[in-house]
Amino acid sequence: MEKKQRIKKTPSAAFAVVSFLVIIAALVILINLGADTTMTVFVGAIISAIIAAILNVPWSETEATLKKVVADCIPTFLIVILVGMLVGIWMAGGTVPALMYYGLKLISPKILVPLAFVLCALTSEFTGTSFGSIATMGLAMVGVASTTNIPVALVIGAVVCGAWFGDKMSPLSDTTNLASGVTRVPLYDHISSMTYTTIPAAIVALIAFTIAGLKYSGGDMDASKAQLIMDTLTANFNINILMIIPAILVLLVSAFRIPSLLGLSLTVIISMVFAMVGQGVNIVDLMGYAANGFSIDTGVSLVDPMLNRGGISSMTGLLVTFMMASVMGGIITSTGILEVLAKDVLIKVIKNKTVLVTVTLIYSYIVNFLTAGGQTVAIIVGSQTFEDTYTEMNISKKVLSRTLEDSATLSAPIVPWGVAPLFIMSVYGCGTEFIPYCWFIFIVPVFSIICAATGWGIWDGEEKPVRAK
Repeated sequence: MEKKQRIKKTPSAAFAVVSFLVIIAALVILINLGADTTMTVFVGAIISAIIAAILNVPWSETEATLKKVVADCIPTFLIVILVGMLVGIWMAGGTVPALMYYGLKLISPKILVPLAFVLCALTSEFTGTSFGSIATMGLAMVGVASTTNIPVALVIGAVVCGAWFGDKMSPLSDTTNLASGVTRVPLYDHISSMTYTTIPAAIVALIAFTIAGLKYSGGDMDASKAQLIMDTLTANFNINILMIIPAILVLLVSAFRIPSLLGLSLTVIISMVFAMVGQGVNIVDLMGYAANGFSIDTGVSLVDPMLNRGGISSMTGLLVTFMMASVMGGIITSTGILEVLAKDVLIKVIKNKTVLVTVTLIYSYIVNFLTAGGQTVAIIVGSQTFEDTYTEMNISKKVLSRTLEDSATLSAPIVPWGVAPLFIMSVYGCGTEFIPYCWFIFIVPVFSIICAATGWGIWDGEEKPVRAK
């Protein structure tokens, strides 16, 4: 007897909305219960597979979608691996220690607050890690600030803003690569698009931090902590200005738009040469640091946590989560619910580009706050939800990728119960009193809406500038 073929069903608008809410609810509940992020996304993938089964989606179609989605993500996986290698090599090679040393020498009470913002922005831009900046340059800045009459919460706010500047803008950042990867926007096109909202916001924030810093600049500074850090660094590393060259290479790679995989690979190789020549690290140890992260015991408890980090192993959790999220996204895509959600629900509410960008921002904030600062989930789900809508409205995907970072990436440190604030509070021994001082994070979305309303920094599907209407 011939087996009856099951016909694939087209989801209704109501089914699409309910399915989407069920997936989001599962992610929100599990993350807030403290479940592992990777396993939480795995549950989302299982629910998505059940939805696909209800709609009679052929497994061959789902499998084909999965292969395409994962294939699209492979370049991002490789970039994340190279970033882990680079951080471990830079620690061993004295690049990050040199950045810290010369940064600390510039400290003065009058410029401490804006300098905290600038130096942490540079550190995160060079390393691509907000947490690394918080625990290295930021820790040094906050330690010095604790001996002045400048409110420590203000300095922490400046540090956090600087750290998340690089987390958003650095070609080494995992969220930058994630947003670029899931929206399929070339990495440097994505970064270039973000300059329209990020740079103006950074300038405004820097002015605000400068004014606030001058208000409290009359006190004396006990530089003993800064001196202890510098003495420890010079005792364990050959500190000289040449050690900063590998970090400058990252900016040159970005400036000359060298393909990211090629540029980062060259930077890794050159950084290894600098480490061997400048610090005398042998190739075998250096390969170990690239794989497993740098490790050193200086005998100074204040400094060791700043240096012991990096390596491919530090990125494996992100890679597995990213892979699982890609699987979830692939299954969701095969069901067609996102297409229905965009065409039959969102497109009826969103009438122009200003509303589109504003709704994307609000949506990402909601997901981030509900998932305890889950940047990865917010970026991936936001991309899947709005991608077709941007296409329908003939708006470039690099506007979508930028808007996701303006909200999903930057809102992580202002979610009081989120992972990022918990990390910040554990490093600095503070509460959430720094959040009101995160001015840069609050200003960026304002420029996102201004760009949408004026047409400045907005492009159509053919990458032509959009004029305000």
